[in-house]
Amino acid sequence: MSAVTVLNNQATAATDAEPALTDGFQLVIDALKLNGIENLYVVPGIPISDLLRMAQGEGLRVISFRHEQNAGNAAAIAGFLTKKPGVCMTVSAPGFLNGLTALANATTNCFPMILISGSSERE
Repeated sequence: MSAVTVLNNQATAATDAEPALTDGFQLVIDALKLNGIENLYVVPGIPISDLLRMAQGEGLRVISFRHEQNAGNAAAIAGFLTKKPGVCMTVSAPGFLNGLTALANATTNCFPMILISGSSERE
């Protein structure tokens, strides 16, 4: 066995021993999966695009809409039908406010729903 092979094997073993990176996105995805959430009703945008990409990679189904209120209503109805919270994801500001209408409707009718809105970095 050559010295290069030994070094490569040691580098691979060291990489395997390091814990996986845990960030906020991964914590959100893990929490959703632990609660039995399978579908996300979203209006994609820059603040949440990485989260959605990671969620798809973890096996969650991402269903995209063109308007936040439609995504929110779909999440509310999914919550009503499945008895598990329907999850709506939007971007910040106007996206959040448009989704808030659907959340108010879900709250009034006692439909389980979660509204998650992303925000861009502030300097």
